[in-house]
Amino acid sequence: MKKQGFLKGSAILLISTVITKALGLVYRIPLTRLLGGTGMGYFAAAFSVFTPILAVFAAGIPSTLARAAAENYALERFGNLRRIKRVAVTMFCGVSLAASVLVAIAAVPLSKALSGSAGPGVTVMCIAPSLFFCTVISVYRGYYEGLHNMYPTAVSEIIETVFRLVLGLGFAYAVHSYCMTSFAKTGRCFGVVCENAAQAHQTSLVYVAAAAILGTSLSSGIACVYMLIRSRLRGDGITPQMLGKDSVAEPSGRIAKHLLASCMPIAFTALITTFSGMIDMLAVAPCVSAAMKSCPQAFEKYLGGSVSAEMLPNFVYGSFEGLAAAVAGLVPTLTAMLGKSTLPSAAESFAKGDVAAVGSSVNKMLTLSAFIAFPSGIGVSVFSEDILHLLFGGRTQEIAVAAPCLRVLGAAVVLMSLSLPCFTLLQALGRSRTAVTVMLLGGAVKLCADLVFITAPATSVIGAALADALSEGFICVCAVCATCRLAKTHIDWKNVLFKPAYCGAMSIGTAFLLRSFLLSQQLFAAAGRAVTAICIVFSVIMYLIMTLVLCEMPKNVVMSLFCKKNRKKDLKFSEK
Repeated sequence: MKKQGFLKGSAILLISTVITKALGLVYRIPLTRLLGGTGMGYFAAAFSVFTPILAVFAAGIPSTLARAAAENYALERFGNLRRIKRVAVTMFCGVSLAASVLVAIAAVPLSKALSGSAGPGVTVMCIAPSLFFCTVISVYRGYYEGLHNMYPTAVSEIIETVFRLVLGLGFAYAVHSYCMTSFAKTGRCFGVVCENAAQAHQTSLVYVAAAAILGTSLSSGIACVYMLIRSRLRGDGITPQMLGKDSVAEPSGRIAKHLLASCMPIAFTALITTFSGMIDMLAVAPCVSAAMKSCPQAFEKYLGGSVSAEMLPNFVYGSFEGLAAAVAGLVPTLTAMLGKSTLPSAAESFAKGDVAAVGSSVNKMLTLSAFIAFPSGIGVSVFSEDILHLLFGGRTQEIAVAAPCLRVLGAAVVLMSLSLPCFTLLQALGRSRTAVTVMLLGGAVKLCADLVFITAPATSVIGAALADALSEGFICVCAVCATCRLAKTHIDWKNVLFKPAYCGAMSIGTAFLLRSFLLSQQLFAAAGRAVTAICIVFSVIMYLIMTLVLCEMPKNVVMSLFCKKNRKKDLKFSEK
């Protein structure tokens, strides 16, 4: 079986993530335009409720399986490796199937009991099947990642994103069309009498959001089927000869206990991580309402059109989560893939006691993360309003709320991009308690900051973003320090901090000067999408040139895809 080194594995996952995030934007942009800030509030709330449940059942599976597979493969325990896979599939899939059924059954009654409406429960019920599908996918992804094979993860993510785009948007627009047609014929929308088309549109939003979420669940199911078929047809590369060398396997009960013991701390950490979204869901709207009562004139500029004073708190939450947080979250998901690609080699080295190799993996991971994080974070801050107009043009009221939030979240982009891959390694290498402690403290910082910033009228709209930046700063420092302590290594500050920060600042600075020049020469009437697109392309070109001149690591990532000789560089971290 051909194993992929760190650089090639990273490149595969990064490319697949870029593709999925690009397709995700294609999905998110028209959906946001259809739902608006209010509808995106329903959409985000459903995921805020569902994500903690998913974290409990599935978050720890990929890392646990990857570590177990990597260690057993390194020690040539092939019989045990196969049994681990069988036990994981049986145990996790059975539990998640039961949980999916329970969530689907309880969603609507619980929603009626808590809010008096079935609407939010419908969205949760539509996403419930994803719990089972995502668990199955997580088992197979973690198993193959541990065997240094990132292709199943990459391909399944692309398949899932493509079908989410097609089915999610298709269902959402179909339901919206049905609602408006029903109103035109009967004056009702899902049984609710509406006075005009605008009220019918507002009434339909929760059901349109539910339809989009149902498309998400079905896309996860299709990706799950792909993983099962691929595993059946192509196998895992373990040959009968390899099994003949070592067919001894631990008892299934012992394996199940070990998997659960390893998964639970990681799942608990992921659960705490999801509390960030839960905190925003619970805190933003009530705190904005409190701030509006104390100083209503501070919010007058956000009112008008279809947004009333009663709707503004949920509108602010939906605009923050649906636009600002969605854009800011794109980059950290890229760097999180670096933690996945580092995990197999780090786990093997850790199992063999090769501390130097673990340290080398950590520095490579942080270096690549920094080269993605710094230009992205700086660019998001400088061009926040331009980026939102480029992606969500026409939603001027939502952009007015989201743009200042995204400007602040630029700092959080850098910090989160560095901390997420560190948490992957900490959890997978048996330091889950450290990760849990850091995330608990970070959540406490965020909650306190939310209550302070959002309730203050002057910072109410950007309060959640300020709290995110503050908590992510604390989390990043703790995570990086803990990872370096685990690996017994020191950060290569020149590669991890100074070079990427310098290259990012120079590329974004020149893009900003280009923007000013284009507008001053009246080549464009205003700073529209064409100007933004030109500046982004120019900044990317400049950044690539600067990094290729100053740094060795980015060149190695690209060359690892095409040049076999470059595999040797996977084994040694260049200090250039």
